[in-house]
Amino acid sequence: MRFRPSLLSLLAVFKERKGNLLKISPVLSVSAAAEVLYHGIKDAARVLRRYKKKGLKTDSNTPPPIPNGRISTSVRLACALRYFAGGSPYDIMSVYGVSHTIILDSVWCVVEATNQVADFYIEYPKSCFEQKKIAKGFEEKSDVGFSNCAGCVDGLLIWTHKPTEKDAEMSGVGQKKFLCGRKSKFGLNCQAISDVRGRILDISIVYGGASSDCLAFEGSDIFQKLELGLLHDDLVLFGDNAYLNSKFMVTPYPNVSSGSKDDFNFFHSQLRIRVECAFGMLVGRWGLLRAAIPQNISLTRTIALVHALAKLHNFCIDMHDKMHSKEPASGDIPERLQEDEDYMVTHSPEGYITMTTTDVSGVSLPSGLMDCGHHSDDMPRALRRTRSILNDIEESCPTSQPRELLHLQVIESQLTRPHENQINHK
Repeated sequence: MRFRPSLLSLLAVFKERKGNLLKISPVLSVSAAAEVLYHGIKDAARVLRRYKKKGLKTDSNTPPPIPNGRISTSVRLACALRYFAGGSPYDIMSVYGVSHTIILDSVWCVVEATNQVADFYIEYPKSCFEQKKIAKGFEEKSDVGFSNCAGCVDGLLIWTHKPTEKDAEMSGVGQKKFLCGRKSKFGLNCQAISDVRGRILDISIVYGGASSDCLAFEGSDIFQKLELGLLHDDLVLFGDNAYLNSKFMVTPYPNVSSGSKDDFNFFHSQLRIRVECAFGMLVGRWGLLRAAIPQNISLTRTIALVHALAKLHNFCIDMHDKMHSKEPASGDIPERLQEDEDYMVTHSPEGYITMTTTDVSGVSLPSGLMDCGHHSDDMPRALRRTRSILNDIEESCPTSQPRELLHLQVIESQLTRPHENQINHK
C-alpha cells in the first residue's frame, strides 16, 4: 500500500522505550496535535479513496486477511524513522511486533511518500524577498556585518558499499569513480546549500565519491541557474577553496596566514561553517548515514533515501523554530538510544563515523565524511588556467569580484581575527 504521511505521523520523530510500552515523543502541543489528528485522518481517507478509484491495490482488498490486523500509518512511519536514526531492524521488530520485511517495506513507503509531498520539496528560492531573508539571517550572525551571503555550499560523502557492476554501468562510469581517495570509502558526492539555521536549500547528488566538489557543484542544476543570474541584488554564496571564486561564489583567499586577507578569511569562515553545522545535524539525526548504506540498496534508491532524509531534516528544524526560539537547532536532536549506538558499533562491517569534532555552535560534525572533494584532480587544465587568470584580474581590479568588496569591508571595519583564533589558526 502506498500512503502519504500526515503531519500526525511526523510527530513521532524518535521513540523512547519504557518497559514494554512505547512512548512517542510529541513535537507539537496537545491542541495542535488534536488538530493535526483531525486533518490527518481526513487526508488519509481522501488519499485512500483516490487510490481505490485508480484501481490500486490496498491492504483492505489484499487476500488473505492480515492475521494480526492492519499496520497503521503511524507505526510504519515510526519503524522507518527509527531505522533512519540508525536502529537495528531486529530491535525494531521486537518493539513493534512486525516482521523484517514489513520494516523495510515501511522504510521505502516513507521515502517514496516524503519525496512526493509538495510541501517538502527542496528548491533554492527564486524570489528576491526570500533570498534577502536568507541573507538577513547570515548578517545577524556576522561580526563584520556581511549582508550579501544568501547561502553556504559544501560537499558531504554519502558512504556506500562498492557499487555493483550493474549499478556502475547504469551510471555510465566505472566502479572506481565512486571511490573517494581522501577518505578511502566508496560513496556519492552530495552537494548542498544551507541557510544560517542549517536548513538545506538545495541538494544535488549526481557524481561519485571520487569527484571533486568543484566538478560536482558545476554539474548540478543550481550551478546552471546561478550562471543565468538566479541571485538578486549582488547576493552571493559562500564556499571553501574547493570551489572557484566568481561573481556569485565567494571563497577564502588561498595561502595567507596574516594581514587583512587572513582577517577576511576568519569572518568568511564564521558564516561558511553553517553548512558544516547542517551536515552535522543531518548525520547526527539520521544515524543511518554514519555507516555505509546497506549493500542491498541500489545507488538510485540511495539517492532517493538521502533526499527524503534532507526533507525530514528541514521539517524537524521548521517544527523546532515554531515551538522554540531560533537559537541553536542542535537542541532539537534527541539523545540516541544506547541500543542503536551499540548496533552501529557492532554491526557495521566497514566501521562507522564518530561525531567527535565540535564546532563553535556546539554541533558535532561528521569529519570522516567531510572535505571529501577537496582536490582538483578531475579539473581540466584549461579550467585551472582560467582560475589563475581570474585571480590575477581580481588582484589588479579590486572591485571586479564580490570577494574584494567584502575584503574592503573588513578593512574599513578595522576588525581583525581574534587573538585566540590567530594562535590556533593553521
